[in-house]
Amino acid sequence: MATSRDRSPSTAPGPQPWWPLGGLPQPPSPGRELPAVVGVADLRATNAAAVLAAVRSTDPHPRLAALAEATRLSRPTVEAIVEELTDCGLIEVAPAVSARGQRSPGRPARRFRFRPHAGFVVGVDVRARSVSACVADLDGRTVAVERKTVRADLGGQARARAVTAVVQRAIDRTGADARRVWAATVGTPGLVNRGNTRVRQADNLRGWAEADIVTVLGDALGCPVAVENDANLAALGEQWRGVGGAADEMVFVLLGERLGAGVITGGRLLRGHRGAAGEIGFIRFPGSTSPQPGLEPLVPDTAAPDRAGADIVRGAASGDPEAVAGITSYGRRLAAGIAPVLLALDPALVVLGTSLFAVPGLLPAAELLLTAAEEEAGSLLVDLPQWRLSALGDEAVITGAVRFALSSVEEVLRTRPTSLPGVEVGAGPS
Repeated sequence: MATSRDRSPSTAPGPQPWWPLGGLPQPPSPGRELPAVVGVADLRATNAAAVLAAVRSTDPHPRLAALAEATRLSRPTVEAIVEELTDCGLIEVAPAVSARGQRSPGRPARRFRFRPHAGFVVGVDVRARSVSACVADLDGRTVAVERKTVRADLGGQARARAVTAVVQRAIDRTGADARRVWAATVGTPGLVNRGNTRVRQADNLRGWAEADIVTVLGDALGCPVAVENDANLAALGEQWRGVGGAADEMVFVLLGERLGAGVITGGRLLRGHRGAAGEIGFIRFPGSTSPQPGLEPLVPDTAAPDRAGADIVRGAASGDPEAVAGITSYGRRLAAGIAPVLLALDPALVVLGTSLFAVPGLLPAAELLLTAAEEEAGSLLVDLPQWRLSALGDEAVITGAVRFALSSVEEVLRTRPTSLPGVEVGAGPS
């Protein structure tokens, strides 16, 4: 089976937001048309996908007759496919329960349910001073999380080893067979190529672009691995499980050591011609005294994050006039700097992603920031988006990384579910 590291950027899918787990289908040879009939193997895979989808979507757990009706396949065909899906561990027989909540004493018709722990995906969040990994099941539920603090000046190869070690510890905590990890996504600061195979540039992570984390982690896990910009993944995470679920047009602004943005348009991630869409950290913001582009972080990423800039947030939350002025100024400068981006995209929602206001007592400072940004934008834009604080906070990037990886697996489950490797009945957690 082809993996993400087998594909060069030139052959990576252009308009698709997810990289396919099993590789792209091979194009027909020049001068040859596609066959007019569907092969037996393709038909069986399609039927298996249809039955699996029916098992997952039917409530309560369906019987064979209900699956045959939902898929319009014959009962013998459905029965054979159900046995195959059961043998490979994707579905199982649901416990028989009577109407009173007691197990039925007879032999009722079998009902079937999906096994979300048949396989797993991994999401990784790489930052200058930390590495986090999350293992999730096929329903997207978190199974294990592992975090590690690292030095900001860590070299690229050492950082890649730290990523691999953290991921492996997270997998070990699940007790699952490593072969059942089917996809992984690494979120990172910096520019990522459009094929999601290489970090092109990461100014704040020494040697990271040369480390080739996709190959390193792919070799360790034996599954497809992709890398994606952290702000893009944060946008996907917020769309999936945050405040952005109802917005098809959204800009997620990641207030990190360097500004970044993830853009959702038409309900899908916008990546741009070379994968650099949303790099607002290269904007020259008004009023900046720095020779570098971008907007200085509200709270610098220092060895003592509870001091200096963080005092501004606490002071603003308690009403200190100087701190309030600092928060308000930052919000206005942020809105003024990204106004051309908002004019071009016309989003319905702008989400500010940060962990600065995670404590409820600091939310008044967050409201000051949002109000200042919204008021400034009101004088610069044609139509005003809604401004919201991220519901995911510090977990937005890793949530998006899980979603990215899970989407690729779901694509295979929708098309050829029995091709997934390493599925064994009863292996790992139930």
